[in-house]
Amino acid sequence: MFCTLLFRCDTTNDIQIPEPPLNLKATYKVTFEFNWNEQDYPIDYPTNAHFSKLIGWSHTHLNNFFKIETIASTGIKNMAELGATVALDEELASKIEANEGFDRVIGSGLSSGIGEISVELQVNEEHPSISLVTMLVPSPDWYVGIVDLNLIENGVFIEEKTIYAQTYDAGTDSGQQFTSNNAPTTPKIPITIINNPSIGNGSTIATVNFKKQ
Repeated sequence: MFCTLLFRCDTTNDIQIPEPPLNLKATYKVTFEFNWNEQDYPIDYPTNAHFSKLIGWSHTHLNNFFKIETIASTGIKNMAELGATVALDEELASKIEANEGFDRVIGSGLSSGIGEISVELQVNEEHPSISLVTMLVPSPDWYVGIVDLNLIENGVFIEEKTIYAQTYDAGTDSGQQFTSNNAPTTPKIPITIINNPSIGNGSTIATVNFKKQ
């Protein structure tokens, strides 16, 4: 007797009965493993390399917040330039209240360029994607993150997945080096992925593991 993933079997009559919607919600442990080191990133490598508090949310798939080619909000700007989380957390709370998202989190920072940060986030079928970011410190307005990773594949929440993080420029400061003086970009320009040699040299600053709890 064969039963598909989305059906249960009636053992009395040997028929298939549709199950309720699969996995109404799930919790994921998300672990960033950072490897921002002087050997792989020798150009202008700062003596005090570290990362700000990890912050993010679960949300609708294809949500534009944090996306490249969009203009950074005040919260994204403050996170990318200062490592600050207050304004961004308030923005995420407002979006969740408007049903764009489901859960949000602020994790720890990292006192060096090498190490791990882990957080837990809930997702549901309406809000299956996760975005998480942390400032690359020091830098003008650069940050590392994952944006809009959809955790539903083939109709179910995945058990585990590991991907590479991207490094972003928030488009709010025109500095070119890690320790450049403050140089506000007016008006703001869209968020982009960084490809310059100092941190866009083909090495991976962070990998991110998602594991369903």
